[in-house]
Amino acid sequence: MTDNEKNFFNKIDVSADQIKKEFGVDLYLFLDAVSLGLRDDEIADLIGYDLDKVKKVRRRLGNISSEIGINYKKNLSK
Repeated sequence: MTDNEKNFFNKIDVSADQIKKEFGVDLYLFLDAVSLGLRDDEIADLIGYDLDKVKKVRRRLGNISSEIGINYKKNLSK
């Protein structure tokens, strides 16, 4: 993980490894789905996670929404 990615995750107060360990969820995949504006049930269906787990992850991320934008990774200068 680059320093810029770490800075992004510091803004949402988590690390990708932490979310993976806590929920077994790929945070990048989850954030991609969120950035598309998908609802929790759509995320669960799309990436095969249990709906309750998706809701817990979203709460853990401070109820993050699609406001992170589709280009959230591109906003991380290299």
